[in-house]
Amino acid sequence: MAAGFQCGIVGLTDSVNSPATAVVSINIRVKTATGFVGLLSDIVQFPGPSIVGNWVLPALRCSVMGIPVINGSSAGIAYMPSITGLSPTGPMRINMPDPRASGS
Repeated sequence: MAAGFQCGIVGLTDSVNSPATAVVSINIRVKTATGFVGLLSDIVQFPGPSIVGNWVLPALRCSVMGIPVINGSSAGIAYMPSITGLSPTGPMRINMPDPRASGS
């Protein structure tokens, strides 16, 4: 089933509902009205207890530059630093995917 694409940091939160502050992406080709389409390789930055997040389940049929895209049904994990490395804090949530561009 098709779901709206995640674009930039709009509507992206971590497990404690902190909004994303930045996204590092290599996508410079595909853009919608709300920003560049998110990719599986994107690294998301959060304030507070969760520092970074990455995607683990992308869209299955859509890709940009050979990399799967992130849509409303994708899943990601937010992490915080600890003495032994990075510990997961919970899932990343897509609250507002782009309603005018979608894929599966």
